[in-house]
Amino acid sequence: MSASAQITVYLQALGGHFLGANAYEPDNIRITLHYSGGDVDLPYHITPDFTNDGDVSPVFTSGASSFMPIITIATAAGQNATVNFLSPDYTTINGNAKIQLPDQIEMADLEISVPTTLDQPFCIRQQVILNPNQPAYKFIIAVPGLYLSVSEMPGAVSVYVRMMCGCAVTPGPPASLWPATDFDVFALVLDDSGGTTTYQLSYDNAQTGNSLFSANLLAAQKPVRSVTFTALQKSTGNYGVVVQNY
Repeated sequence: MSASAQITVYLQALGGHFLGANAYEPDNIRITLHYSGGDVDLPYHITPDFTNDGDVSPVFTSGASSFMPIITIATAAGQNATVNFLSPDYTTINGNAKIQLPDQIEMADLEISVPTTLDQPFCIRQQVILNPNQPAYKFIIAVPGLYLSVSEMPGAVSVYVRMMCGCAVTPGPPASLWPATDFDVFALVLDDSGGTTTYQLSYDNAQTGNSLFSANLLAAQKPVRSVTFTALQKSTGNYGVVVQNY
């Protein structure tokens, strides 16, 4: 009879926290293991007021901390970037299941589906090794991208830009580890004539903590048909896009 094993999967936003209650539609995150024993779902459940998205510390703890650091760029010239590390505890969000191990070493697949504001999921497929002599597995999977959601501001184009975990962009620490100066945000406006205008959006200091970037529409701007928002986090290469139709 084959041995059983516990498999635990953590999904970490690239450069951020684990995908928890503040991520986009976390209840619709799906993790499935495909192997010779069949297809196994790893439930990804959030318990309100209990489940957390990881603990941040400047100290790396072997066997506990994620391999992927959170790097905060300096907000003033001549300063060094700050590095922190993310670790789970017993209340941290994850997907997990118990499986019957194969009788011999096998390459299996983890299939991950993460909802996005583009109305289609971001899909990741990660190969893992199953060993009949290993009774427990912990995998940390990096989820790149940015979480963009449109905003309604009269006379302006505006968008909320967050990490995939939902963590806010702010002027910098201590409000958050992700300073606005690390992000380039643009809006491509398509008007009723078919013409396009590009706006560079600035962090809205009046909305501190809300991750809002905006720009006033030009006085000569024709009626808007749609706006395509894009955001780039320079330090990680994280990229996000969302479309607002009128």
